[in-house]
Amino acid sequence: MTEPNLVTGSYVVKNEHTLTQSPLEMAVAGMEGAATRFSIDAIKDERVRASYESNIRRMSQQIFADVRAGNITVEDGTKFSNEMRNKIMFEHRKLTSAQGLAIVQKKKRAGKTHIDVLNEKSQAQFNKNYEQLSKLQQKEVLYRALERSGSANTNFTAGTKIMTAMGKVGIILTAVIATYQILNADDKPKETARQATILGGGAAGGFFAGLGISTICGPAAPACAIAVVLIGSIAGAIAGGVAADTFDAELEELAHWDIF
Repeated sequence: MTEPNLVTGSYVVKNEHTLTQSPLEMAVAGMEGAATRFSIDAIKDERVRASYESNIRRMSQQIFADVRAGNITVEDGTKFSNEMRNKIMFEHRKLTSAQGLAIVQKKKRAGKTHIDVLNEKSQAQFNKNYEQLSKLQQKEVLYRALERSGSANTNFTAGTKIMTAMGKVGIILTAVIATYQILNADDKPKETARQATILGGGAAGGFFAGLGISTICGPAAPACAIAVVLIGSIAGAIAGGVAADTFDAELEELAHWDIF
């Protein structure tokens, strides 16, 4: 359920009062505030944090632009902003719970390295090995795994096509960052630590290093790291995936995110 914006303060009854911000402005500000709080708590790398905050601001600009152009009503723009805020807050809460590991079920398929499985996926999509792909093609391979994992609630009840594509990519990557932070945290919750041990790489701060993923993704690449784990896992093999009518818009949006 979308939480309403509450305007508090002392008001004289039976009089009209002018709000300093419109409901849409307050909803967008609430979305940006939730994103800022999340980025401070969850993102340690300055480049990744800057990219995250920049893309949320770009989403805000798109909301206002679509409302001004008449592509969406003020009410629906407000509803979309509130839904996005609530989804970010939900992912933020994962940082102190065991939910952040729900998308990762097993370390990898027996007998195959991560790069072997990556090459299989790359060959299936582009007839090339992963290292031979362009950066954009590599992002597409990784994004398919993230999108298919079902790790985040990406459904919006309001918004234009471009807004919902931006929201979907944004919340998937928010969920990725939350999970990445949990897996690399030194102070994992008890259940999270137990799950990490089951995964076979539970050393504090060294989960992805233990899997050899840094050699594939490089440093400070949370989306790549989580996607590689998923591609080699049961979760990454889940059928379904990106809807054809939104995939191009999502790929275009993905190009703006410098967290792979």
